[in-house]
Amino acid sequence: MGFHKRWVTEEVLIEKYRTEGINGIESYLCHADAFVTSDKLSMGVVDLFNEYGMDRIKKWNTISELISDASIKKGFNEKKKTTTSS
Repeated sequence: MGFHKRWVTEEVLIEKYRTEGINGIESYLCHADAFVTSDKLSMGVVDLFNEYGMDRIKKWNTISELISDASIKKGFNEKKKTTTSS
């Protein structure tokens, strides 16, 4: 039996949400023993995930809203624009 930690980042959350929806997020978080977060979004999502006194539906709706808002802000053209000087 091992110890399963998850490195949770904004990029991972957005990608999982875009490809698998909220069920993918739940599956990704549910199978971890510990979380390592690196940004405001991932900290917020993990805090909500670990909130046991909150209604389950409200919790997942809030998590979904946080990630979808971040996804919209990030946009779908995530390639970094580079400028070259001539």
